[in-house]
Amino acid sequence: MSLRARVIDPLAEPIPDEWDTFVGDQGLSAAWRATVLGALAWCTRHRMVLALVTDAGGTPCALFAGRHVLLGRPYRYEERAGRTRFVPGMLECHLPPSVTASGHAFHPDLDASGRAAAVAAFERAASRFLGPALMGIVHRQVAEPDLDAFRGRGRVVRPVLAESVVVNEWDDFDGYLASLPRRDRKNLRRVQRLVDEDPGVRTAVEPRLDGVEAARLSHTVQLKYSGDGRRGPNPLPSVYNDRLGGLPGVRYFTYREPGGALLAYGLLMEDGPVQRCMGWGSLDAVDGGRSNLYFDHFLRQIAFTVERDSDRLIMGKTMTELKERFGARNEPLFAVAGARRFR
Repeated sequence: MSLRARVIDPLAEPIPDEWDTFVGDQGLSAAWRATVLGALAWCTRHRMVLALVTDAGGTPCALFAGRHVLLGRPYRYEERAGRTRFVPGMLECHLPPSVTASGHAFHPDLDASGRAAAVAAFERAASRFLGPALMGIVHRQVAEPDLDAFRGRGRVVRPVLAESVVVNEWDDFDGYLASLPRRDRKNLRRVQRLVDEDPGVRTAVEPRLDGVEAARLSHTVQLKYSGDGRRGPNPLPSVYNDRLGGLPGVRYFTYREPGGALLAYGLLMEDGPVQRCMGWGSLDAVDGGRSNLYFDHFLRQIAFTVERDSDRLIMGKTMTELKERFGARNEPLFAVAGARRFR
């Protein structure tokens, strides 16, 4: 199969219209939209690299996203566009801003050999684009059905933390609750009741949030779990949620005080036939945060998944034992690494 990959530097050129056409036609999550990635490119510590793979007729058949992680000093914002750095680094393929989202999307009509050809075309183009500054490539979060497309001579394949998935097998939310073990069902119903009966909490599903407010609450959660004296993670750029707001398939499950102050939120994105949990933000308890909201937001998102008749809800990669209480199963993911590809 003859495929061609075009590498795109969002700091130096617009992302072509064909990118969003593919995203819309395939029903990919809004995180793949050009308006989101283009804005994030100016806020990331490492250079963003995107690629659009087309067939012989010029029809898009795959997308790739990643970041060029240099071993030396990262690119400086004011001089990154158009600058060539001959410092060796790795191309980490994932969907910004999170390293837990896979950085590839294939057309469903591509068979196994077609997907392998798309990966090869992308890696060759990335190697030419980055030149001597590229030592190798790491594809993060590769699902088992796609694994063969990334294998090859000299490739290293390693399992990474599995993601928790609730497979939708029910006609309604009561059916879902009835499927849980009695103890888990009792505890989760209690969580629902406590949140529903709390006069200081108002729940809603909203299409957008203020980017600064969303980033602040998300960073509060990140700092809480960074611990051990380590340097805390950088906050998400506010422009991320600003650009996501109002896009198709984006929903914020919010918890607010009666006066409107935001207590917590969970970001849910529609990604084809599945729903993806893409972030959680909450006030700390000392600042007025409430307990049980984290558990409750999963219940509300599961109820939405069942109501929407989506195939499944992807709950993310952390706290897998806790998510098993919601009936989640662990689906394996892999990282695939190899040297830069010349042919």
